[in-house]
Parts: sequence; structure tokens; C-alpha cells
Amino acid sequence: MRLLSEGDPIQRRLFQSALELLAERGYRGATTREIARRAGVSEVTLFRRFGSKKRLVQEALLAFTPEAFLAALPREDDPLEAGLSRLFRAYQGLLEAHRALFPKLLAELLRHPELLPKGPPQGMALALKAILGFFQAQQEEGLLRRDEPPEELALAFIGPLFARFLLGEVFGVRLPVEEAAYIRGYLEGRHDPSGRRGS
Repeated sequence: MRLLSEGDPIQRRLFQSALELLAERGYRGATTREIARRAGVSEVTLFRRFGSKKRLVQEALLAFTPEAFLAALPREDDPLEAGLSRLFRAYQGLLEAHRALFPKLLAELLRHPELLPKGPPQGMALALKAILGFFQAQQEEGLLRRDEPPEELALAFIGPLFARFLLGEVFGVRLPVEEAAYIRGYLEGRHDPSGRRGS
């Protein structure tokens, strides 16, 4: 897991430790003592900087960014199917890289909604901007239907992948998906290969 490079090394280590322990032990089990120990600082330092475990977790969530995911996202000028392929692989890689964190994190946020930060995590906001830019560019080229907002187009592509991932984690099974077939299914009824801008 990589975090945004903003902030000093102590802050980054505390963020890293907080998220790792949240995934391993849940919010209650991730004690400030253990977070500080894993970060290589004193518990006093943790409290001096953040005041509480709740605030530390909120700020760690805000700062979270999967740098490899951001680097792998499609660009606005990518061809449609090549860009969808990049998005598919980037998203699958994100889920695989954070397999331990995401299901636990979702469960803990449902149990402790007070942990939700105000606003989206910085890295996720950057990812969303890039993804929406890609879908908007495809609409402007007339390659995707324009009667669906780009947010809906993105959700329709990513949502089933995330649902498949969560179901697999809950039931302890792998639910494989074939990339080319997935992209073909997604484009069914959405793609105009002639690129007519009025679509």
C-alpha cells in the first residue's frame, strides 16, 4: 500500500500502520499503542499529532491513494476498447493488491460510520477524475452513448467487478472474469463503432 507523498515521514508511517491494522484487526482491535509501535513512534507522538485514533483513521483514509492504480488508468486519448482494457486491468490490480483491506474496511465503516472522512479520499478523487475524463472523451467522439452520464458509464463498468470481488471474498471463492468477454458485454448497446457524434 502506498500513500500520497504529502506530509512528513512520521505521518506517512502512522497512516500506513493505521490502515494495515484496521485491515488486520478491525477498528477496535487496532489500538493506538500498536499503531504507534508499528509506525516506530511513541503513542504520545500519535496523540500529539492527531488527538485520537478516530481522527488518525479519518486522515489516513483521506490520504490513501493507490499509486500503481492511478498510473495504470486509461488516458482520454486512448482508443475505446484499449482504454477499457486498461481500466479493467487497473481495477482488477487494485482489488488484488488491497484484497485484505477493502472488505474489512467496508465492514468497519458500516460498523463505525463516524470514521467516514469528510469528502472522498484524495487518491480516489484523482482516479475518479481520470476515469470520468476517459468516458467523457469517448462520448465526445461519438463512440459511447451520450444519454448516459459519464458517472453512470463508469459505474456500469466498475460496479460488477467490485460486486464480483466482494462476493468472492464473502464466500471464499474465486469468480473469474474474462476480460474480452466482459468488455464486449459492457459495450453491448453502448458502443457506436461508426463514431457518429450525435449518438
